[in-house]
Amino acid sequence: MFRSAQFLIALTIPLIAHSEYVAPISTQSSLTDIHVNKDWTVLQRMEVTKQVETDQGISILGEQKISYNSAHEKVRVIRAYTLQPDGTKDMVTPDRIRTQDDQDDAGNGIYSESKVKVIIFPNVRVNSKTYYLVESQIHTPDFPKQFTWTEYFSPHKKYGQVEVRFSHDASLKINVEGKGMTGGRIYASDKQKSGSVRYSYRYAQEQAYPVEPGMVSYSDFAPQFSASSFTNYTEVAKAYQDRAASKAKVTPEIRELAKKIIGNAESNNEKVKRLYSWVARNIRYLGIYTGSGGYVPHSASSILKSKYGDCKDHATLLEALLRSIGIESSPALINSDTAYELPQLPSFAVFDHVITYVPSLNLFLDSTSRMTPMGLLPSGVVGKPALITATGQVTVTPQDEIAKDRTLTRTHLTLNLDGSITGSTKVEQRGYFELMSRSKIYSNQRKTEKEVVDGMLSRFNESGVGAIKHPNPLDLDVQWDVEAEFTLDPVVNLPGVVALVVPVGLTQGRFQTLASIKPNEKSRFPRICGSSKHEELIELTVPDSTRITRNPTGVKHETTALNYESSYKISGNTISLMRRLVANRGKSVCGQKDDLEWSQFTKVLQRDLRQQFFLESSQ
Repeated sequence: MFRSAQFLIALTIPLIAHSEYVAPISTQSSLTDIHVNKDWTVLQRMEVTKQVETDQGISILGEQKISYNSAHEKVRVIRAYTLQPDGTKDMVTPDRIRTQDDQDDAGNGIYSESKVKVIIFPNVRVNSKTYYLVESQIHTPDFPKQFTWTEYFSPHKKYGQVEVRFSHDASLKINVEGKGMTGGRIYASDKQKSGSVRYSYRYAQEQAYPVEPGMVSYSDFAPQFSASSFTNYTEVAKAYQDRAASKAKVTPEIRELAKKIIGNAESNNEKVKRLYSWVARNIRYLGIYTGSGGYVPHSASSILKSKYGDCKDHATLLEALLRSIGIESSPALINSDTAYELPQLPSFAVFDHVITYVPSLNLFLDSTSRMTPMGLLPSGVVGKPALITATGQVTVTPQDEIAKDRTLTRTHLTLNLDGSITGSTKVEQRGYFELMSRSKIYSNQRKTEKEVVDGMLSRFNESGVGAIKHPNPLDLDVQWDVEAEFTLDPVVNLPGVVALVVPVGLTQGRFQTLASIKPNEKSRFPRICGSSKHEELIELTVPDSTRITRNPTGVKHETTALNYESSYKISGNTISLMRRLVANRGKSVCGQKDDLEWSQFTKVLQRDLRQQFFLESSQ
């Protein structure tokens, strides 16, 4: 984890999709006052009043959590209370203000000096207001002689009077931006000269909108206040590299290990592959750090000795191993969540992850993802801006591609005289879908085969028995094909005249799943999307005593980014079915026009999946 230790207010807004959306909470007023001193220490005061709008808001505002880095920052709750509609105040007593370790860290395999100040409000009910005044003193900046700070305003709740007052010593150079806000710099008269540069920005939002599935990060589109002493991302890269570069020192132990790992490999591509696979398999993800350790990796030698590390540590050890055999690499800062743009004001705030870039191969690697073969990336870092710290270059990781991110399913089915189905299938999954499949199968190893089979069949209201065969999901060198054999309980009543929809069995059910994805045709926010190709080939053999009296008609549907085709053929007593979808968007973020295009496609697909074969059996 690449830790951002800013003064943060933790807030969770649940996903609700009502036609008349009422946000569970609102911010009535918020005044944030920040001053950066000449020595780069920071004093911040935050005075906030929020209101409970619905029953759901009670649990949200019942506790207020403030995260901070205890090694760099001191946080003090000056005053807090619950204000009732009749004007009475229920004060928060000192025993209801607690300091605890950051539980999010522990859940992510991180152990640091991150703390959470918890304010527990009494007697919170609908229409109650919670008030707190908090002071923060940052005595040690995350990066020497640098400052960054960002606050985003959620579209999912109302804001009343919001003001950010920002000032800094006149000797410092700090850039400020209030995107979607009103205000700017405040120029003092000659008589009021104070040696500080001051700004004031205001914001209000009268309407709240529900969360939409697949939304990109607020940082990509929401109103926000930002301040940064960095003038460009080259400076951000240098600030990281200044403290990280020396940690990738090559030691005799590292050199000997690298030689052993690469063995008889001749090409640089094969050497990189073996070293990357070794780190992915042998260095478990775990972060332990103090002070600025959220931004500074451990030494490669200590990582090798402990056999664990977070993302920075993974990149550092891999960098040292590669350098020991004459191949240079660099850490690359990236967002692994849902941000697809870098803020206009350069900052570390958007970066939460570190991966590896090998310039000689133009190759990105993420060794923290144990089930990602070389040449692929986990979905969270696909099509994202990446900052190469060794050079300061901003580039973009590879996007989804139809040639790379694809599936092919071949299935053979036999309809038996009692209406049951026996079948076998082989699924070739590549790119993003390989990673999903490896991860799913790895997690399924904790279950019995019967549990897995029953779960897969129940997706589409089928039942039966079966067995699944697959390689070791941790073996990154093997081609990822998953095979299955199964017998389904009767799907039609034979003998007689029946209508048959081709069953799914132990296949992916890719097209059935795609048909169930219904977009919001009135979406307001950009969402994550991608490109892929899916094809399935099915052969269904019916008994010799059964006559096929109706064959469905093939379908073709083509739009700007989506191309769907199906065909149905009969040869003797064998039915051959083909379905193919090519979604070639060429981008990672979609909007309302794309949603409309998808909606039109799913209607075509749903209708195609409902098509039936008519069969007549005399036995």
